[in-house]
Amino acid sequence: MAADGCGMTKASRKHHYLPRHYLRGFVDGAGTFFVYDKLRGKIFQSNPDAAFFENDLNTVTLPGGSPSDFLEGLYTEMESRAWNSLDSIRQSTPDAPIALQDKMDLMFFLSLLHWRLPSNAASAERLSQRFFGPANELGFLKIESTTGTAVPGDIIASIRTSPAWMKTAKAILPFAPFFAGDSWHADLASWRFFYPADESSRFVVADNPIVARGHDDHDPVACLKDFIFPVSGRILLVSRGEGMGKILPPEFTIQYGTAIIERARRFVACHDRSFLSALVNDHELHVRFGKTGRIVPELFEMLGRTDEGRATGADTEP
Repeated sequence: MAADGCGMTKASRKHHYLPRHYLRGFVDGAGTFFVYDKLRGKIFQSNPDAAFFENDLNTVTLPGGSPSDFLEGLYTEMESRAWNSLDSIRQSTPDAPIALQDKMDLMFFLSLLHWRLPSNAASAERLSQRFFGPANELGFLKIESTTGTAVPGDIIASIRTSPAWMKTAKAILPFAPFFAGDSWHADLASWRFFYPADESSRFVVADNPIVARGHDDHDPVACLKDFIFPVSGRILLVSRGEGMGKILPPEFTIQYGTAIIERARRFVACHDRSFLSALVNDHELHVRFGKTGRIVPELFEMLGRTDEGRATGADTEP
């Protein structure tokens, strides 16, 4: 909420789906980066304040008819709990393990980020209709009457179909993996953080930054099992399971950048304009020759190679 000239507060409208704190890990020394717009085919200079947002993305209409941005404030509060851990990981090196607490905080941030992305909005809306039913993976949230009697079906239906609930569910879905057992904790053992050997910052970010192996990976519990995520311009998180080498092949950074463009809904950012242009050209070649369907599968195939490369992975065991 922001104060107006009369001292009253009004709902904010500019809502970032990629938090600005996260985006600052991809800027240059002046705090800017270059953004590629897939829709317009243009590259322009911008900064975290002016990119990766939508107006009223988290605004809901209250029963009385007034708009509220309480969801935006909720996201801000939950995300802020991960910033210390994110900063610690961004300052890390391949020579030391990442603390377990930092990985746990990052896991929650990733789950929160996954469901608030515009590219996953339709899936989140479908899942919002599965709450409040019989025991299932979303059974951790229930509706109970004050008298202990069953809540009428028409009441549950009216909640499920309300636009406010459909948006609010996006902030509740991230908790699903943590109520489904301990598998999320075991998954952290397969995480590996990769650092370019030359200290360059060539990992790009996009409006759909979690590159999952499955294109429609929207299971509320297992959506973060097999994926690649840019922690910053110089650190890449890979969750791949067994069979992953400790050294990335030299061509991996290019393949990853092309995959980010392929999976992006519209915007991709990098602090190096010439490198971003090269990635755009590579993606356009795949489009021209009808090879876009091979980009992501080939990216994950590379993770099984142990060729001598330019990026090394740190041992992340606590």
